Amino acid sequence: MVKSIYHSELIMGLNNRLFINALAGVTEEQAKERLSDHNNPLVWIAAHTLSSRYFILVFLGKPATNPFRELFDNFRAYDPSLKYPTLEEIRKEWQNVTALLHEALKSVTEKQLSEKAMIQSPVADEANEGLLAFLAQHESYEIGQMAFLKKYFTREAMSYS
Repeated sequence: MVKSIYHSELIMGLNNRLFINALAGVTEEQAKERLSDHNNPLVWIAAHTLSSRYFILVFLGKPATNPFRELFDNFRAYDPSLKYPTLEEIRKEWQNVTALLHEALKSVTEKQLSEKAMIQSPVADEANEGLLAFLAQHESYEIGQMAFLKKYFTREAMSYS
């Protein structure tokens, strides 16, 4: 464990479970439903969150093939004409990327984390560790949206356990 990213790792560890819990009880049809024309459906949010984890692997020096990359190339917004993965495909791929991320976080060095990040994030730290902190926050934000939609569709709150 690298001390400088300990808290980001804690948040991502919690998010491993919350992501799956936010999908519990949601049907495929519900996951595709948009609350309005200017909101994203749960399936898009979940696949986008998963894709963000693949991006983390890139700047940690452990790139892996993201099976949903083309859906989000160049920060592509939701497009109802595209075919998005099923919830089961998303759950399965989440487990895969989570295992890869766990290994990447175990092997990353302080030197890698202190290098200038490949993209700028809204946080004041321009290094990879700042980008990681932002992406942990971004992931939490997205999971919060997923939890809201789960509650809307299933009438059940997302579990923290």
